[in-house]
Amino acid sequence: MKLTRVLYKQHIGRMIRKLWYVKRERKIIDTKTEAYLSTLRISVKDASEVACPKQEFPRVNLEFLKPRQITFDETHPDWKAQACLVFEDRNILQEGFSQAQILTNTVCLPDSSSNYIQDSDLNLPEHVDDIVKRIIYTSNIFDAHQEKLPKRKDPERPAWVFPRDFGITNKRKMRNLSRKLIQLCELLSGPDIAQKRCILYDGITKLNLDKESDLIQFTLRSDVAVMSSNPLKPIESSDSNMEIELPNIHPMHHTIGLNATNIYRTEDIYPLSATSPWMNVHTIFVHYDPEEVKNLTELAVMQSQIFGRTLIKTYTAAASCARQKFGSSVKKLPEPVTVQCIQSDGKNYHFFIFQLNSLDANDARVKNFWCPLSPLTLYEKAEYDVGRPVVEGYNPEVFRRILAFYRNGN
Repeated sequence: MKLTRVLYKQHIGRMIRKLWYVKRERKIIDTKTEAYLSTLRISVKDASEVACPKQEFPRVNLEFLKPRQITFDETHPDWKAQACLVFEDRNILQEGFSQAQILTNTVCLPDSSSNYIQDSDLNLPEHVDDIVKRIIYTSNIFDAHQEKLPKRKDPERPAWVFPRDFGITNKRKMRNLSRKLIQLCELLSGPDIAQKRCILYDGITKLNLDKESDLIQFTLRSDVAVMSSNPLKPIESSDSNMEIELPNIHPMHHTIGLNATNIYRTEDIYPLSATSPWMNVHTIFVHYDPEEVKNLTELAVMQSQIFGRTLIKTYTAAASCARQKFGSSVKKLPEPVTVQCIQSDGKNYHFFIFQLNSLDANDARVKNFWCPLSPLTLYEKAEYDVGRPVVEGYNPEVFRRILAFYRNGN
C-alpha cells in the first residue's frame, strides 16, 4: 500500500479520553489569587453575576416566506373551464399511425422520393465507412459512462430476480450516434453547406390544435433538429392527391388515449425566434426508447404506434415553423412547409418526408403529405463477444442516406 500523508495521521481521541480518566480526581490548587486581589481592594465576583443575560427578541411571523402549496383545482392560476387533450413524449396513440393521420389531416403517399432527394449517388472517400464503424464502436461499446440499466425479466420465469446490470443506456447510445453522424455530415459537406445549417439538441416545441370541438396540445421534444436558412422544396403540389382518403377508425374516436387536463397554457413554443437566420426546420431525429415510451396498457408498443408518434412529432415541428413564419392565426399557408424526419432506435433507421399544406385540421379538402422511404438497418450486432468488441452486419447505405438528407436543399 502506498504511504500517504493521511496514513501517517493518528486518532488522538483515545489518548484524550485516557488523559481525562487519569486526571478526573485531580484536586484544584488554591493559587491565593482572590486573597491577593482583596488586599488591593479589588472585588471578585462570580462570572454568572456579570455575564450578559440572554436577550429575548420578539418573534417574527415568517408565514409569507413559506412556499404556498399548489392545489390542482379551480384555484390554480392556469385552470381553465375547457379541458385540453395533451400529447407528450412518453405517450403513444392507441390506434397508431391511422389515428395520427386523422389528427394531423395527413395522407400517406407512395414512395416517390427518388426524384426528391438530391445527391442520392454520393462519391465519398473509402475511409468514410471506417469512420462510421468507429462511431458505432465509440457510441455503443467504448463509452465509459455507465448507468444502472433497466431490470431484466424472463417471461418464462417472472419471479426470478436477475442481478442489476450497469452499462450504456439506449438513450445515450442513440444520442451519441445521431450527434456524431451529424458532425461527420458537416465535415463532409464543407463550409458552404454547414454555414446554412444550425443544430439544436433537445429543443422543446409546443403546438395548440383545434380539431372539431376539441383542444389538443402537443408538447414534444426534438432529440436532434437540423435548422436551415433555406426552406426545403415541396414534394408535390398541395392540390394533388385529392383522391386519397383519410383512414377510418370507427367506432374509435380520433382523441382516444389522449390525457385530458384543465390546467394548461395556450401559448405556442418554438425553439428559435423569428429573427434567427436558421428558423426553417430541415431535418429532425426522433429517438424511440422502449423504456420511455410505453403503452397505457401492459401491451407491447406496436410499429404502427411508433410511426404515429413520429408523425405527430414531425407535424408539430412543421406547424410550429409555419406559425413562426406566417403568423399564429394563419390557416391556409402561402407555401408548403417540408420537413425531413429520421426515426431510429439506435439500430433500425426509418426515413420520412412530411409536407405541411394547411394548418386547418378540420378542412379535409387540403391534406398534408407523408412520404415514407424503405427502412434500413445500421448494424446487426454491436457489443462485447467473449470480451472482444464486435460490430457485425454494417450497412453503409444508412449514413449515405443521412448525408443525402443533410445536403438536400443546400
